[in-house]
Amino acid sequence: MRLATVIPAFNEEATIGPVVAGVRATCPGAAVFVVDDASTDETAARAAAAGAHGVLRVSPRAGKGAALRAGFAAALAEGAELVATLDADGQHDPADLPRLLAAGRAAPDGLIMGDRLAPGSGDRIPGLRLGAIRTADLLLRWLARTAIRDSQCGFRVYPATLLRALPLSREGFVLETEVLLGATRLGYRLVSVPVRSIYPPDRASRFRALADGTRIGWYLAGETARELSVRFVNEAGRRRLRLPAVVPPA
Repeated sequence: MRLATVIPAFNEEATIGPVVAGVRATCPGAAVFVVDDASTDETAARAAAAGAHGVLRVSPRAGKGAALRAGFAAALAEGAELVATLDADGQHDPADLPRLLAAGRAAPDGLIMGDRLAPGSGDRIPGLRLGAIRTADLLLRWLARTAIRDSQCGFRVYPATLLRALPLSREGFVLETEVLLGATRLGYRLVSVPVRSIYPPDRASRFRALADGTRIGWYLAGETARELSVRFVNEAGRRRLRLPAVVPPA
């Protein structure tokens, strides 16, 4: 199956080269798209020098959601059947990619999710980040009615059929939550694969636990309210159907 990888990047000149090189080494036939989200450093040049198939420029800076949409569009135009995503900051190990791809090929109806919470998965996830992940997981389990763990991991493999079917519109990190709900509502499975968690002490994550976690929380709160409304209406309808017939007096 033809593979494309999408790597959103903002000011990642120190790490983008090794990430691109790692993907090319582990998946030699993959088309590697780096989406440069208006970086002010040498991110684009170093991605190209490392052998990226394409370096797309987003300007002005629009955030991860817009970068992913641009990368998905390029990957689909290239004819990809599977689209992998990973971060440009070195927190995802390209050596894990073949295992995610194997799971994707084995489950054509599955969205493959990296799981950094499995025992012995690597570096300890920072406390605030871990709290945001577990809170989102809890809400998503209820909304999607399926088992979900590490819902905020951006190391994933998407079937092209899913990306073509989903009208993605959310911005920032919220888009990755939007796609999970959209996938389950379309009947796709969520398949978790343990991956290594990498948190170098001198590298700050682009995910801001409070700000981005709050945005994801508001999105999930809105989806929860909508789901409760739907379930209430459905239950009320079922109760009306169970009411006994009214027999008029003789």
